[in-house]
Amino acid sequence: MLQIKMFKNITSFPDEKKAPTPFSLARLTLCVTIALIIFASLTPFNFEYVSLDPLSWITAPLPKYIPLFDVEVNILGYLPFGFLAVLALYPRWVKWPAFLLSLLFGLLVSASLESAQSFLSTRVASLTDFYANGLGTFIGALLAITINPVALSKHWTSRFRNVFFGKNQEFFLLLAIFPLAQIFPQNVWLGMGDWQINFLRISPYWTRILSNATQEILIATLAVVSTSAFMMTGIRRQAPKLKVIFSVIAFSAFLKFAMSELQYGSFDVKHWISVANGFGIALGFIVVIIIRNYSRSTHWVIAIIGFILLLIVVNILPQNPYYLSQVQLLPQGRLKHFNGLLEWLTMVWPLIGIVVLIKQYKITQTSFSEY
Repeated sequence: MLQIKMFKNITSFPDEKKAPTPFSLARLTLCVTIALIIFASLTPFNFEYVSLDPLSWITAPLPKYIPLFDVEVNILGYLPFGFLAVLALYPRWVKWPAFLLSLLFGLLVSASLESAQSFLSTRVASLTDFYANGLGTFIGALLAITINPVALSKHWTSRFRNVFFGKNQEFFLLLAIFPLAQIFPQNVWLGMGDWQINFLRISPYWTRILSNATQEILIATLAVVSTSAFMMTGIRRQAPKLKVIFSVIAFSAFLKFAMSELQYGSFDVKHWISVANGFGIALGFIVVIIIRNYSRSTHWVIAIIGFILLLIVVNILPQNPYYLSQVQLLPQGRLKHFNGLLEWLTMVWPLIGIVVLIKQYKITQTSFSEY
């Protein structure tokens, strides 16, 4: 028996038990990043099939004036591409081989999109953009090879998600894009789900009770309570719920401020939130503190009802005239092609939240168990 035990110890190689696994999260995020780059590069997709050379941009002279902002955006847009590409190649390719493959892949994607832009009347293919995209991929890939992929591998990320969300990974993914859904200008900040259907709006003439300020307070409160209840439905009991909620909304506010400054300068920074909006958010947090210790099933009901009421309110109440005037005066912004995607994201986020809640309730009988 002793010999057999010793033989098992000798033949149980540690490398087999701890074999490196593919970084699936990096691969999924890379696919999403590529989709966003394609959308931002080719929107509004008004292709014109004319007889021209799609590679003519390679031999075309460089433009006389090159906006620094365009170069910076192209570099920043492809930087995460290069970074994620190196991690996505793990463990088959690592270090310099992964770096070279990621760089070549980035250049191929950039060249393909620049050639496709030749058929868009609203876009201009440029060798400058190609160089900037390649530089962004180069920097991102160079940063990635300095990081040990094991530290960011599936085991580490799974432990992180499991600490907060357990089996509810759909909640984690939806909350990860929540800050992005707040960037596009909204009638009331956090007031997602406005489909911009004019015939649904009721009369804009209100009594004092339903003034514009009251409307903003109502929408902001509903948004905070419903979103927080959604988080608490997915977050494990042992996780610090309030800290997660406050962190997500605080980061959303920071990202909104930063993106407003990037796109519009100081013009839009002071207009995206009001005193009434801030009061509604504070009131929502008070409600969240009160309901934080309720059961998971109660949080589920509050989230469902809250999302439905939010969708109804933001679509039937008239938009604030001050907001409408500011939108008309607002410049198109430096990332106008990307704003279309953000607009869709803020429109459908509550609907996706409702689908996730219903799906969890239907397919899992133990969805409200405190695992």
